[in-house]
Amino acid sequence: MDMRQNKKVAIIGGGISGLVSAFELSEQDGVEVTVLEAAPECGGKMRGHFNEAEQRFEEHSIRALSSTYFSLFDVFHRAGILDHLAPVDDYQFYERRSGKRVSVDRKDSIGVETVRDLINTFDLSVPDMLHLAHKIMRHVNASDQEREAMAHQKAGDVIGIDDFSPATQQFVTNWFGILTGARMHSKAVDIMDSFLLMFLPMSESPHLPPGEVSKSYCFTGPTSRTVQALVEVLEDRGVSFRTGSRMTNLVRHGEQFAIETDNDSLKEHSFDAVIMAVPHEVLWSVGLIDTAKPFDDEWSFGTQFPLRELPETLQPFAGKSYNLCFDAPWNIVFQIQHNGSFWSKVDFPENAPYTLSATCSSPHNPGVLYGKKFMDCTPDEALHEILFQLGIDDEEQRSEMAANAVSDPIYLEFTDEWQEAAVLETVELGHKHPDGRRWVDKAQIYVRSAGDPEVEPTSSVSGVFLAGEVVTVPGKWKIPTMEQAATSGKQAATLTLEHLDISHSIEMNMAEIEETEKARAASLLLRGITAFTDRLPSRSDG
Repeated sequence: MDMRQNKKVAIIGGGISGLVSAFELSEQDGVEVTVLEAAPECGGKMRGHFNEAEQRFEEHSIRALSSTYFSLFDVFHRAGILDHLAPVDDYQFYERRSGKRVSVDRKDSIGVETVRDLINTFDLSVPDMLHLAHKIMRHVNASDQEREAMAHQKAGDVIGIDDFSPATQQFVTNWFGILTGARMHSKAVDIMDSFLLMFLPMSESPHLPPGEVSKSYCFTGPTSRTVQALVEVLEDRGVSFRTGSRMTNLVRHGEQFAIETDNDSLKEHSFDAVIMAVPHEVLWSVGLIDTAKPFDDEWSFGTQFPLRELPETLQPFAGKSYNLCFDAPWNIVFQIQHNGSFWSKVDFPENAPYTLSATCSSPHNPGVLYGKKFMDCTPDEALHEILFQLGIDDEEQRSEMAANAVSDPIYLEFTDEWQEAAVLETVELGHKHPDGRRWVDKAQIYVRSAGDPEVEPTSSVSGVFLAGEVVTVPGKWKIPTMEQAATSGKQAATLTLEHLDISHSIEMNMAEIEETEKARAASLLLRGITAFTDRLPSRSDG
């Protein structure tokens, strides 16, 4: 084909949604794709690597991916990188105060026996949990009108969680804050969908990672390895990357677009269509999101502790286990990385054969050691606070574990030179400390609050399409975070090709509740619970 006839598409943003868009477009004849990324490397919030100078692993966050991730696993399968994921053996729910824990087998959906174990072990309220089951059952059969209403209601209000016993309220709130980034002020429809994904059998991607089938998967090494593998596939297909280059302006000239950057990397280039796969603050600042203000975000970051040996408190969590400390006020999920865990193909430093990876998703809550929010802590205090919340009581032991640890140097910085970063849309600053330093957070987690409007993938500018975790995607049951981003990337690529009048075969399949004997049994169970819920004592009686 005459290359001069090719349509040129620019993708602004090299996170997972941008890379998925690039992957789908790269399969089409007659399309040239250029990816522009402001950071030195692609990946967005899916970044992590081994720091040779510091001899430690540095990850933005640890992630569990569901077998219901149709879009993401489809692209990983076609790119030949599904082996970058390993099955999760179990989720372990852990209470730091008592040391109690319940292991949840991830080879199956959560069933009544598991719920009973959780209730008995953590002294949860039976009426509250039955009330929750009743809400789940009603949501299964909710009409489109009811679902639309719940998109504008707070999850906590719909569930009635304010009437739950303190222990049950904390358990449910932390559980979904950790697993899905959902909060009680999130859109109710999202958190109820998340409950369905946990409790009812859902259809799974036809392309699952190798090994024993699990409901959940984790990466086999630092996430940037997977990102780089995908980038290399795209480069082999002819996709051009401009990293370390920030868009400063998008200018339309007739039917084409010019993209101005801070280093003129796309000077003299023009494009027939543009996909904006950037954080929602950027979409808002350039007028592509129709709302009075950008959406609210919350801080979420990963902390890595290189360990010479594994403390006795953490030994039960070794192996392929995804662990939730549900009474940690900073909403901490953690893994123990070592040879034989998820990171089976990683060379660990000789003096640190273990790494404790801990992700905090609600560090705006006061901690239990110092009574401070994360942004009020110094880096050393924050490390001690995380370890204390996980059950490491001995200060000397914490000091040894924190000696070479770090809190997300990819997106977090504790500095007195924060003025330049303050002007960036995506940056949020912590409180200023007495010495003039403050935390600079360059990538927060987006939470779909009840007051947020829906963001359509089309924009007011013909030829400009939107992708990312804020963009509304098709499908009845909403699956959060990475799958949402990947689906939006497929959606943006589809709309781009249709705009360019290029035929395509992009498929977007979604998870659905399975019509199986197990699903029917689960539905009957929930209906049975519903039948006698009203005869139980008031939920507030616990």
